[in-house]
Amino acid sequence: MSKSIGAIDFKSIAKGIEVADEMVKKADVDVLYLKTICPGRFLVILTGDEGTIRTTLDHGIFSGQGHIIDSCIINSVHNNIIQALKSRFVTKANGAIGVMETNSVSSGLKALDIALKGANLNLVKLQVASGISGKLVYIISGGLSDVEHGINIAKEAIEEKRIVHASVIPSPDELIIKYLT
Repeated sequence: MSKSIGAIDFKSIAKGIEVADEMVKKADVDVLYLKTICPGRFLVILTGDEGTIRTTLDHGIFSGQGHIIDSCIINSVHNNIIQALKSRFVTKANGAIGVMETNSVSSGLKALDIALKGANLNLVKLQVASGISGKLVYIISGGLSDVEHGINIAKEAIEEKRIVHASVIPSPDELIIKYLT
């Protein structure tokens, strides 16, 4: 059975902790990420089977009303995302790179999943929330046409207001690659 993930970005730390407690008590889910993030937000990312994640996230969204910035459910999530969230993922950039920055983690994860599934890409880096004002930034690499396609379909998959910026760099300098990865 393929894994699903559910994420909720809370604008209240206290409410985020309260709802996270309810969610993990409610169902058989695994925690991928459960932390206070800046500025004063709380992020919950859970994984499990599709039905359980749907039910658990629906409960969290209902219980957290008025305190949620964004949320998402990704069914059959790309394995590179789970590995990156567990900090067990390292891939070198090869070819062009695409960089996408979103103002919420949930939208960024959704965009990244679409990009990885829709083009022949490698996930080079995933930076989640802490130290970057609760945003998500990812770097993907591959052939130029794949990177362009991946960034384009990622941008189409989420609300425009969630995109801070997206760039395609056809031939990144080795120094840039060295310091970003």
